[in-house]
Amino acid sequence: MNPAIRNFLNDKLLLLVLYTIYTLGVIGHAVDITFPYMIALTPYVLLLFGGLVLIRTTGFDTRLLLWCFATYTFTFAVEVIGVHSGILFGEYQYGNTLGAKLFGVPLVIGLYWVIIVLGAMTIARRLCARVKRGYSLCCAFLAGLFTAIFDIPLEIVAVNLDYWQWTTSAAPLQNYVAWFVVAFLVTLVYCRAKIQTKGTVIIHYYFIQVLFLTGLDILIFMNLI
Repeated sequence: MNPAIRNFLNDKLLLLVLYTIYTLGVIGHAVDITFPYMIALTPYVLLLFGGLVLIRTTGFDTRLLLWCFATYTFTFAVEVIGVHSGILFGEYQYGNTLGAKLFGVPLVIGLYWVIIVLGAMTIARRLCARVKRGYSLCCAFLAGLFTAIFDIPLEIVAVNLDYWQWTTSAAPLQNYVAWFVVAFLVTLVYCRAKIQTKGTVIIHYYFIQVLFLTGLDILIFMNLI
């Protein structure tokens, strides 16, 4: 089989699995008997499917993998500083839903940052494709914006499902500013290095996450969770 056709079919199969799993995830959160399993599986689902998406997106490109590793390390370090100082995002602590922690931060959170920023950045690069001057800044700004916007539905889910808890009644404005700045910085490095992602799976996964979180938000507002 032609490699291009094989890659296309592999992407379609992975997307079918992703859309199915996350749709079932929303339904599972709404059913009392399956809800505890949904919570228990959360970090493993993020790790498994985030990893699969990352493999399809990087194509094992060395520079892209190095960027992913550097971004994981940077964002994890930022989270550790944020948790212990309250300076960056505000005063918050992680709960137990996201699994094993190091220095008070779930190990999976860095991967989540990588996946979401990659998705936001890939969308931004397409929107900025015709920009001649300031291309990197355009991509970094839009990626930062899309990442900060992503955090809006995430915060509702996070607080209600014990991903993390704020000492205030809601996430402070500085939290969204911090999300923007972190995404802006790592995207700027990515664009200046002229790295390329593979395929469109990462874009789909970004929107799958948005739809999943929005679905859970609706369940929360309807008091079904």
